[in-house]
Amino acid sequence: MAAYERFGNEFVRRVLHRERVLRTVDRLLGDRIELGPIGAGPGRTFTVRIVGHYRPTTGEEVPGALLTYRVLLPIDVVFDLDLRMDKQRFTADVVVPLTLTVHVDPPLTLRWEIDVPGDDEVALTLAAETRRGSVLQRVAGIEADLRRFIVRVVATELAKPYVRRATHIDMERLLDGTWDDIAATFLPAGPEDRRA
Repeated sequence: MAAYERFGNEFVRRVLHRERVLRTVDRLLGDRIELGPIGAGPGRTFTVRIVGHYRPTTGEEVPGALLTYRVLLPIDVVFDLDLRMDKQRFTADVVVPLTLTVHVDPPLTLRWEIDVPGDDEVALTLAAETRRGSVLQRVAGIEADLRRFIVRVVATELAKPYVRRATHIDMERLLDGTWDDIAATFLPAGPEDRRA
């Protein structure tokens, strides 16, 4: 049985290697996120609209018994704040860390668990487009709100049905659907192959 266990462990780690996982996350999330306009601030005194564009994800494997990756989602974000009497635009360089862990469910399903970070784990470098916006940024402390909004947007994206489907890979069904192509790599193509 130990040989089967080693095979299973190697199979999971080699099939779900870092580059494949990162490129899959990129394709899954697409290129854009949006939120708002929604109420924000004390008493919802202003509204925020967020538009972001993902850059390619990076990440590393986290050592441990289960295959786990720490994935960093870099996002270029534009925040529009409508203060009723004034509108301000901010740009931000945002990095959202996710932890992806692979579990195996019987009989042959690979299941991804995705942990969304807390607001304080989101790296955010904010820049105002105007001097007034810079003052507002310092006085109102809007960075905490913006981190919270970004986490909410990412969590909403990860809860969508197509993402949920992608986190459960039924290997038996996958192999059933591709077996003819796999078999074509080793079965004889015709009578001439049987003569050899």
